[in-house]
Amino acid sequence: MTESENIERVVRALEKVPPKSLLIIEMVNRFMKDGQLDNDALAEAQPEVNVAVAEAKMYGAHTLRAVSTLEQLEAIPDVGSRSNSPTE
Repeated sequence: MTESENIERVVRALEKVPPKSLLIIEMVNRFMKDGQLDNDALAEAQPEVNVAVAEAKMYGAHTLRAVSTLEQLEAIPDVGSRSNSPTE
């Protein structure tokens, strides 16, 4: 497989990934007050904050794993350039 084909394959795979709205982003928007986070409101919503933080960490870990996998693809030699013909 050529580098171009590899890139196209990765792009096609990434296009299938659904968009993700992280709860932590929604919470930041919800708890902003005069350009600052409302710490009192966040304290009252602590269980939801904990869930949002856990979700963000999990999403980040999965993103790092995906990046690592893509980096490993670059390290794999292009086996498509070698002939599998028994005469060579």
